[in-house]
Amino acid sequence: MFYANQVLGIALLLLIGYLGGHLARLCKMPSVTGYVLAGMLIGPSVFRILPRELGLELESVKVLGLGIIAMIIGGELEISRLKLLGKCIYWITPIQVVVTGFVVFAGMFWLGRMPLPHSLLLGAMATATAPATPVAIIREYRAKGPFTSTLMSIVAIDDAACIILFGLVSAVVAVMLNGTALSFSIVWHPFLELFGSALLGVGTALFLILLLRYVKDKQQRLVLLIGFIMLNSGIAQALSYSPLLTNMISGFFIANIYTRPSSLFAIFNDIELPIFILFFTLAGLSLHLDILVANWQLAILYVVVRSIGKVGGISLGAHIGGASQEVKKYLGFAMLSKAGVTIGLLLLVQSRFPGIASVITAVELAAVTVFEIVGPGITRYALFASGEAGQVSHPVEHSM
Repeated sequence: MFYANQVLGIALLLLIGYLGGHLARLCKMPSVTGYVLAGMLIGPSVFRILPRELGLELESVKVLGLGIIAMIIGGELEISRLKLLGKCIYWITPIQVVVTGFVVFAGMFWLGRMPLPHSLLLGAMATATAPATPVAIIREYRAKGPFTSTLMSIVAIDDAACIILFGLVSAVVAVMLNGTALSFSIVWHPFLELFGSALLGVGTALFLILLLRYVKDKQQRLVLLIGFIMLNSGIAQALSYSPLLTNMISGFFIANIYTRPSSLFAIFNDIELPIFILFFTLAGLSLHLDILVANWQLAILYVVVRSIGKVGGISLGAHIGGASQEVKKYLGFAMLSKAGVTIGLLLLVQSRFPGIASVITAVELAAVTVFEIVGPGITRYALFASGEAGQVSHPVEHSM
């Protein structure tokens, strides 16, 4: 491997990732696809230029990238804007979570012949949507409108719902595998994680808003934003809360309390391109083509049933909620990406259910590989089909 030190690794990730994004745009694909493919090509799955361990060494970069993405999503959830979207956002999430979870469970249990505990966990984990891809694609193509606002809102609510569902299913699986009684503490844990993340996010947001009253310089405000994102993530990790939800809730609170939230979040424009290139190129570096090849049959089945569940569930919820035709037809396709939250849930599976973790990890990592590669392009298609994606003349400079 052509890897001498971490600094050289970062340089290669930035430069090759940038080149991958540029080539992707020339091929009419999203930059994110180029970043992910570039990371995969230079990683151990293909040319073995950089080791997968570099991703562990640069964990702070991934934490920062996901934190920025989460705060941007929260910042889009202004209550006044949510009211304009109507009741559809309250119908779509619960219906798509139930439909996706059941379709994947049924497909893996009856078609894949997987044991009941495995199928239950895979069904719960299938409901998660990677927030990074929709945000990056939206910002690259400057998408704006009711469809885009609905997408951002559903992505935010979806991950919270996934964490709750996974916690409840984990409690049932623990009873099945260990023969123990279903205890209140096990069932309560996901709600505690959600409540703790919300409390932490609101607390740090209030403190940040207070400081911003005395700090007017743009660069100094950027320092505060980055510092609080990392503070949220660090405290959340220490308390076993969700860094993603914590930063999302901070962004939501700032968007609805601060006087000019749009100008505040616009400060991220100065740094997010290199951060996002590193984030997505590292994601590509972490992909496991070998696991995909070894488990291709189960992976294909999982990808198919999850896609059917997501698209069908969201469409059903949109019809019941009286959403627009664009939301009914295309929102499900914009939410197929799968990565960040899934990796966090896999760590929980490995710690709680070591006896069955290897099979679940193999299927999930194989599916993540597929969705990380094809997901950005499908999200791009959905945004253009909805009519809300703008044309960026110089995406290298202005994307993100």
